[in-house]
Amino acid sequence: LLLVGGCETAEVGVSKASSNGLSAWRVLSGSPYYKQVPNGGDRATEDGIFKMSLSPDGTLLAAIHFSGKLSIWAIPSLKQQGEWNQNEQPGYDDVNPDWRLSTEKRKKIKDKESFYPLIDVNWWADSAVILARCSGALTVSSVKTLKNLLGKSCEWFEPSPQVTATHDGGFLSLECEIKLAPKRSRLETRSGEDDDGEEDSDSDQEVSAKARYFGYIKQGLYLVTEMERFAPPRKRPRTITKNYRLVSLRSTTPEELYQRKIESEEYEEALSLAQTYGLDTDLVYQRQWRKSAVNIASIQNYLSKIKKRSWVLHECLERVPENVDAAKELLQYGLKGTDLEALLAIGKGADDGRFTLPGDIDIDSVSYEDLSPPDEEPAENKKKELKKRRELLKLVNFSKLTLEQKELCRCRLKLLTYLDRLATYEVRSSFYQTSYVCLIYCRECCCCPSI
Repeated sequence: LLLVGGCETAEVGVSKASSNGLSAWRVLSGSPYYKQVPNGGDRATEDGIFKMSLSPDGTLLAAIHFSGKLSIWAIPSLKQQGEWNQNEQPGYDDVNPDWRLSTEKRKKIKDKESFYPLIDVNWWADSAVILARCSGALTVSSVKTLKNLLGKSCEWFEPSPQVTATHDGGFLSLECEIKLAPKRSRLETRSGEDDDGEEDSDSDQEVSAKARYFGYIKQGLYLVTEMERFAPPRKRPRTITKNYRLVSLRSTTPEELYQRKIESEEYEEALSLAQTYGLDTDLVYQRQWRKSAVNIASIQNYLSKIKKRSWVLHECLERVPENVDAAKELLQYGLKGTDLEALLAIGKGADDGRFTLPGDIDIDSVSYEDLSPPDEEPAENKKKELKKRRELLKLVNFSKLTLEQKELCRCRLKLLTYLDRLATYEVRSSFYQTSYVCLIYCRECCCCPSI
């Protein structure tokens, strides 16, 4: 079966496929060697086809029309399965965000309508097509809804990329990057012209009225006499560099793509991917925490968003902040997650290994208002806090602590030890020249009870 796509026809009474320039032919062994396969589709208006692609199982045909429309046809009946005009296609008017950063490419935004049409189509699977646009946007879309299967945003290439069909879980895309050499500030004088010692002015400088006057006279003399001496100077030709790249795009699992986004430090896209597929967002914040200096801002922005208790407590105990204030903030944050509320939650199995702060978990026999009292007088507030802790202590059976509870108590004891040494350092630093480096050494030295 030979499928032919071309210009539309104006004949009356032809099928929808034929009116769009699409026809099917069977190969014969004798003359006339080809015979058109009749098809009885709906009648439609004219629109030609310039690009076609057959699905892997040979049952569907994707076609791009001159008007920018995309149509899907059944094979061999040539009955239309779906069509989307250019303005009905999702993301047809998206513009590459990198164009706004380049002066040369910024000009394309003014004529962005010319970059809307589709330029190439191929198949990712029997139910998904690969669509490439003149703008460089590339999507893998469902043939039923044309929804982008790659996510919210498309993949960006240089304008008008070409794509292949999928093979072994991936496909290739050929793109061409065009670069223009920077403009030169001088104009090239004609060969053989005498140098009168005067230099041409830069293009961005103002031209005097006298220079413009003589320029007009020269142009007039050249038009009348066609003498070379009156010919206007020629601009130097600009060099165009074309770089062709063959890019491979392969299928991957959400987990693999998630890890790749984190490694390439595309944290916003990684978080969006995690929310879409229900992945662990801790990996993003852990990476950001590890790559940032330990200060109050990084504790609030990254560490406070990590849920895994063992990981957070390990960082509170092992990471060395850059100053005393950050060290105090880090130790106090770790203490909040090792309080009696967390100890009771672990015993009841209600924490799921999460780093919990006071008030995050409901505890039987203690109201939420008692856990998070409103702002009151310091003395009254202190009494309520003491009363609350006594009630929580009665709920803890210290003779039957689990291994996780014991580990939590060990971490709390270590945090209190470091916090005590930090307080001692602050007192001594007001009288002696004790360095913060000395404090770090004493923190690492387990046998040193104090500074």
